[in-house]
Amino acid sequence: MHRFLVVAVGCILFTSVVALLEQRQPPAEQIAAGMAGESWFRIQLAHEHVGYMYTNTYADRQGAWHFVTTTHFLLQDNAPNTIVKHLVFDAQPPHILRQALYTSENKHEASLTKIDWIESGYKASLHRGNQVSQVELDWTYTLETFLGFELWLKSVRPGADSKHGTKSIDFERLRITLRNYRIVEENELGYLVETNAPFAATQTQLNQQMQPVRLNMAGIFDVIATDEADAIALQQLRRKTNYLFPVDERLQDHTEIATLSLRINKPPSLKLPNKLYLSANPITSDGNVDQFMGEELRYPITHPSIQALVQQSLEQQGETSRNLVAALVTTTHNQLEYAEDRPAGAVLTALSEGRGECTDYADLFTTLARAAGYPARTVYGLAYKDGFNPAFMFHAWNEVYSDGQWQAVDPTWDQTKVDATHIPLTDAQAGLMMLANNTGSVTFSVLGHSYF
Repeated sequence: MHRFLVVAVGCILFTSVVALLEQRQPPAEQIAAGMAGESWFRIQLAHEHVGYMYTNTYADRQGAWHFVTTTHFLLQDNAPNTIVKHLVFDAQPPHILRQALYTSENKHEASLTKIDWIESGYKASLHRGNQVSQVELDWTYTLETFLGFELWLKSVRPGADSKHGTKSIDFERLRITLRNYRIVEENELGYLVETNAPFAATQTQLNQQMQPVRLNMAGIFDVIATDEADAIALQQLRRKTNYLFPVDERLQDHTEIATLSLRINKPPSLKLPNKLYLSANPITSDGNVDQFMGEELRYPITHPSIQALVQQSLEQQGETSRNLVAALVTTTHNQLEYAEDRPAGAVLTALSEGRGECTDYADLFTTLARAAGYPARTVYGLAYKDGFNPAFMFHAWNEVYSDGQWQAVDPTWDQTKVDATHIPLTDAQAGLMMLANNTGSVTFSVLGHSYF
């Protein structure tokens, strides 16, 4: 009996001490501990298994916190894409982000961004194939920043429609961005929350440990918690990727069209507008020009070959804004040979091989324009494809800020005056069109058009 009492009292004391230690543990560490462990998710597009996601949260022997996420997509046959993020935070408060790794690998290219903490902020090393460049970042980022949304949930216990913004790392753009969340509801599982990233309206169901159990992105992709065997059991895609949307009328001299009206013929369930009214020089947003400057993973503006092309354009066309933008468009167009269904996948690869698809042209122009000092961005959408069977196809072009205004250009087709047959798409609309293009359920009818 005495031994039993000693053991019982010992257990009670141990439990009490552990509880006290947990209470003294900083909130961010409590949340991280609750998230610890491995999780697997199945990614579906229209009920078809197109990828998986793996997450792992753990503390190493020194007490540093690690957050690892691997996402693998197979949206086209024989064209897999894998993205891995690995964040490491110091063991001791204020839990500074000590290091972050971001790798992106596809059939054509592998790239790595390595971010290390230094006394003045952070230093990013960008590895593109055999090329390495470095960028210093004026950041402050901690575990509390990373878990800002979860900390808000734990401390506030918000109700439906409550909103909160947290800072998130954009590895592609090397920026700290604000991600806005909205509470849809609190339910028996935990919280259903909504955010506008990465595919427009994204809803996530969190459990009581604030771990995701299911995500739905723009009503298109479903990410469902499962086991490893089910998550990685990708099969041959049952659908054939098609990039064309038929149009009922051939557009003569389409590069000279100033305005265009279209009807979208689609199923009622597809949340796209019924009609489009388009005009030349389509601009997606005024935007903050500072957001579209500088080195990014996709835009190696400091590379010697990029600097040489900019200098070549300056020497050939002069230094006025209008002439230089036109020269950069022509330089981009002349550097590459269009290779349908053979994307280079990266700017430096496209230059070295002298070929690429529209995205390669657009990314090269964005890189050259930024290297020349002009804010620029790559734009995605649809554009008219002429021929015996006319259609709209997925396409990429650019917007560049010159002489105090945004201007649309299309280096693939050597256009400094972009016609009205270019249709910019939001992330959500692009996702919907991606889904629709495999069913043949979307076509276009021309309602009217005018020329320059």
